[in-house]
Amino acid sequence: MHRLIPSLSTSMVLIAGCGSPLDSPDAGPVLDVGITQVIERELEQVDGLETEVGTTPPPSPVEEALAHRMEELDQIVPIPAGSDLDYDLGMDLNGDPQGQRPIALQDCVRMALMNNLQLQNSRLQPAIQREQVIQAEAVFDIILGGGYSFTRTRTPNQNIAIQGVAPNVDPSLTNIRTNDVEVSLGKQLTSGGSVQVSTDLVRSNVQGDDNVTYSPNPYWQPALTLDYSQPLLRGFGEKVNLSQVYIARKLEQESIETLRQSLIDTIANTEVAYWNLAYSWRALGIQLWLIDAAVELRDIIDLRRNYDASLADWAQAVSTVEQRVADVISFQQAVKEASDDLKVLINDPGYPLAGESVLAPVDEMVHTPVSLDLRSTLLTAIAKRPDVRKSILQIDIARINEVVADNSRLPELDLQAQVSTTGMSDAIGESYDRTFDGDFISYVLGLAFQYPLGNRAAEAAWRESRLGRSAAMVAYRSSIQQAILDVKTTMREVIDNAEYINATRVARLATAEYLRALEVERETLASLTPTFLNLIFSAQASLATARSDEFQAISSFNISVVQLHRAMGTVLDMHQIGLQQIDEDSYWGSVLEPSNP
Repeated sequence: MHRLIPSLSTSMVLIAGCGSPLDSPDAGPVLDVGITQVIERELEQVDGLETEVGTTPPPSPVEEALAHRMEELDQIVPIPAGSDLDYDLGMDLNGDPQGQRPIALQDCVRMALMNNLQLQNSRLQPAIQREQVIQAEAVFDIILGGGYSFTRTRTPNQNIAIQGVAPNVDPSLTNIRTNDVEVSLGKQLTSGGSVQVSTDLVRSNVQGDDNVTYSPNPYWQPALTLDYSQPLLRGFGEKVNLSQVYIARKLEQESIETLRQSLIDTIANTEVAYWNLAYSWRALGIQLWLIDAAVELRDIIDLRRNYDASLADWAQAVSTVEQRVADVISFQQAVKEASDDLKVLINDPGYPLAGESVLAPVDEMVHTPVSLDLRSTLLTAIAKRPDVRKSILQIDIARINEVVADNSRLPELDLQAQVSTTGMSDAIGESYDRTFDGDFISYVLGLAFQYPLGNRAAEAAWRESRLGRSAAMVAYRSSIQQAILDVKTTMREVIDNAEYINATRVARLATAEYLRALEVERETLASLTPTFLNLIFSAQASLATARSDEFQAISSFNISVVQLHRAMGTVLDMHQIGLQQIDEDSYWGSVLEPSNP
């Protein structure tokens, strides 16, 4: 037996799933005509919509005007591309300086796949369901039976009289000792009947009156028996008798789809947590940049207090610096909390939640333009979303139940047949020879009929099964609508966040140019007026806000792309995670062995 596992580069997550000799076309989701019509009806309005939506707009007038200064402006902004995020995080819970450990997004995804606790629980469910499939299939296994019994019988007998003559034999008591050994092979048939071949070997010893002689005595009496029973109406056919096997297999596939959903959710949540942590680090860096810029300006004002700067100007600069320093605490706390959220998801021994090292993302916050096609995205979601696939499996189960319920409306008409042959001798070998000679053959052939007047229970069960199938179809339509809603919502978020990135980038460039101009003017001014100082402080804060908004937009864009893939059910494809098979021993070894740090 083999198990299926999804693999990502060097990581593996075990799930259950293996073939069966009872596999049939009914084993998987089946798109019947009704389901196809549901899809066509839900998507009939999509054809008229635009098919391609890009996320890369043409350069704005601001970008064109500042194209010759891009490199200079990129160095003015807080946290330029490629910056080291080694920032002071204060003290940890042990009273030591807070440490940090770098980590990449793909490493987080790999560790989450291997170690996430909720995922570990979910990946056991297919294995549990697989055992239930085996239990359903085992109903049709051959059953070996056997038994032994010893019987001692003491019975009184009648006197024997011949033509009115007084008996000269008075066997008033018979004492019989019997040893009986039975061996049988039986099997439940997929047609609904059963067949059993059995043999009985009886050794009897009869003890009566001393004047009576029995021959042979003791004696062996073997018997060979073939029993066959078959329902002819109710309970007849493979579709009815294999229904529990088919349903168990559907439930196994449903558990695999549930695991796929857990994999998708785990990966998506890990990416969301990673980008939130990346943004928190940069927000902290921007705040520290604000402090450095304000300290530089405060020191300049302090040097000029006896020249052209007043005490009030200096006090205002000091207040600005201290306020920004106080705000750092909340930014540091946000980084630590985001790090712990990511640790919970990856649950890796090398990055324990109880540890005080803070995770530091190493991936740059950039966005990759994407092209979106609404109709193909919707079709992909319908084909790959686990919840949609599970709803199809529920329709299949409802259809199987309807077939069984329809069969149960028929009368019970059962065929019963038995053929047996026996023999007798004082030697065991000779007794079996006489059994196989076929001189003593017995047989039974019969029919049994039963039908409840009105048949109300079966008719009600059949109507219930039809209503259940209708409910499954309604649930399927609901899952289709939910898929369409999720895809459209997340697609809009991707487009909006892409536009937001462009808007925040333009705002950041314009604000950086404004601050650059103020810095040039500051170098040429002979004095620093309060109004001019306020302009510089305001420009610094505006640039920090613009840069923070840009990072927030990039983070939101990356998260919305992940959410779009989640809505489509293609998160595993996005990370190139496939399914592999491993041996049973390897599967249970990896499940039971503890993880090593």
